[in-house]
Amino acid sequence: MNETVRFVLCAVLLGLGALCALIGILGVFKFKFVMNRMHCAAIIDTIALALILSGLMVYGGTREYIPKLITILLIFWIGSPIASHLVGRMEVDTDENAQKHMQKEGGDEDGIDGHF
Repeated sequence: MNETVRFVLCAVLLGLGALCALIGILGVFKFKFVMNRMHCAAIIDTIALALILSGLMVYGGTREYIPKLITILLIFWIGSPIASHLVGRMEVDTDENAQKHMQKEGGDEDGIDGHF
C-alpha cells in the first residue's frame, strides 16, 4: 500500500478513535447515575478501542503486530461485558433508589407509556 494512503488512513482511524474516547469520557463525567456512566464507558471499550487498534494495524502493517492487536481487542470485548454486568448487578442490588433512577420520566410505573 502506498505510504501516504496508509498514513492518512491511520491518522483518520486514530483521530476517530480519539474522538469517540473523548465523547465517552465526557459522558462518564456528565452523568450522575451509574448505569448511564457504564453506557458511556462502553463506547470507549467498543468503538474507540476498535478504531484505535485498527489504526495501529494499518500503521504496523506487519504480520507480527496484527495478531497481537486482534488478541488485545478480543480480550477487551470479552471482558468488558462481563465487568459491566457485574457492576450493574451490584448497583441494582445495593442502591435502594435504583428503580427510581431507571424509571422513564413521564411514564407509568412500569416505564411503559405506549410510546417507543
